[in-house]
Amino acid sequence: MSGEPPQFFSHLAAVRSAFRRNQKTGFRELFAADPQRADDFTVGCGHLFVDFSKQFVSRPLITELIAMANNRGIPALIASMMKGDVINDTEQRAVLHTALRDFSRQSPESQQASEALQKATTLATQLRNAHFTDVVNIGIGGSDLGPLMAYRALRRYQSGPHVHFVSNVDPVDLDAVLDTCDPSTTLFVVVSKTFTTAETMRNARRARNWLISAGIKNPEQHFVACTSETKVATQWGIDPLHILEFWPWVGGRFSLSSTAGFALMMGVGAENFTEMLKGMHAMDSQFAQTPLEQNLPVLHGLIAFMNASIAEYASVAVVPYNNDLSRFPAFLQQLIMESNGKSVMSDGSPTILPTAPVVWGESGTNGQHAFFQLLHQGTQVIPVDFIGVADTSGTDADAHDELVANLFAQSRALAFGRTREEVMSRGSSEELVPHRVFEGNRPSTTIMLTALEPQALGELIALYEHSTAVQGWMMGVNSFDQWGVELGKTLASEVLDTLQKGGGVSQFDASTNALLQWYLTHRHIDDM
Repeated sequence: MSGEPPQFFSHLAAVRSAFRRNQKTGFRELFAADPQRADDFTVGCGHLFVDFSKQFVSRPLITELIAMANNRGIPALIASMMKGDVINDTEQRAVLHTALRDFSRQSPESQQASEALQKATTLATQLRNAHFTDVVNIGIGGSDLGPLMAYRALRRYQSGPHVHFVSNVDPVDLDAVLDTCDPSTTLFVVVSKTFTTAETMRNARRARNWLISAGIKNPEQHFVACTSETKVATQWGIDPLHILEFWPWVGGRFSLSSTAGFALMMGVGAENFTEMLKGMHAMDSQFAQTPLEQNLPVLHGLIAFMNASIAEYASVAVVPYNNDLSRFPAFLQQLIMESNGKSVMSDGSPTILPTAPVVWGESGTNGQHAFFQLLHQGTQVIPVDFIGVADTSGTDADAHDELVANLFAQSRALAFGRTREEVMSRGSSEELVPHRVFEGNRPSTTIMLTALEPQALGELIALYEHSTAVQGWMMGVNSFDQWGVELGKTLASEVLDTLQKGGGVSQFDASTNALLQWYLTHRHIDDM
């Protein structure tokens, strides 16, 4: 704690005090006291319209959050990231996913990205015009979650071969896809920065064996590699003309706008992929050039930080009221929790505040019939990010109106609830009144897109990318490393070695030893 400057704690105390004051006042009173509240706390940017008015914010609180951000050096950190300084201290790397969509091409990194994008565009055009009917993206983490999410989101723009996504080392994941494909017309896209990711490379080997077993004479022509280790990919057997590069300064969960999105490009075409990059770049410009007070990613990040670290709300629900965005919560799980799920600060000292919340969610209205009971009347307060789309993505305009009406009504119900008097006025019996009272004062943000089209999707993705960085900077953690995934991978390798080499099962802890013994006894039970 002593490592923090005194001003940080004074700002922290001021924000906490203002938050508690607003929380105690409640949304009904906050809106009644300020007729301009809805206007004051909504921000339009590009194809997005964002309403923060149902968060526990006020003008004094925002002023204190901005002061706290300035004390944290957020403007300088944004500038450092955008110009390629080494801000990922533990890995000694720059963080330059923004260079992937910087069409000015002024930096060496953006020029590299431009050349890689051109190669990917040329290759995608060639392969889309070839005989391939199915593309199978093999990757895990950011090499799967981003492309899969965007492919589903851009369903209306799909024009090429059908794209499948395989991530899990569980053999049934790849089995289910291969059962639907013809080896002679299937292309595999292997996405791995190091080209050594265990799950990905096992699935890639299985895919190659599947082609060989089917009598494919030139299996190497059925593969594309997206990696920073081009020599390793060549040694594995990928045609160098089919190897697309991305770089160590592109983090996996920030890699969708790199060649790691090649399968998406195959599915929706290079033009739509580029339009998505333009949307990302527009949000990058907002982030880099706009004063903090009007900066949409900064404001979103500061409010998310306030909820997680100051209010100590332990989770946040993301509910997209558009079925094509159904994988967006899963994408954000990695983006936010892998970035900011840390217990030490950038300098290695323990964190002084709670860090990343648990991120979860489901598309509306499905979520309403699953977990909204807890959101409305549960004992824990869970902020919600609602995401909606103005333009219908379907063929029934009335159904779309009903969908959006549910979105607006749910955010209203969470904020304002229903009082005992309102329940009684509806003629409820006395014994049912406690069950029908809604406390309200459950915070939410509503993000509306004009349409679910490539540029708007790019803006939405980049909004959360930059918000995540702001949250990490405010928490004092390094959002761009992920050492927490390493221990489990190392231990898994040791256990696998025991399973495959027939070693003793008494070298681990008692629980793991017992589980291994049970598994070895039962694992062939279904082989008959």
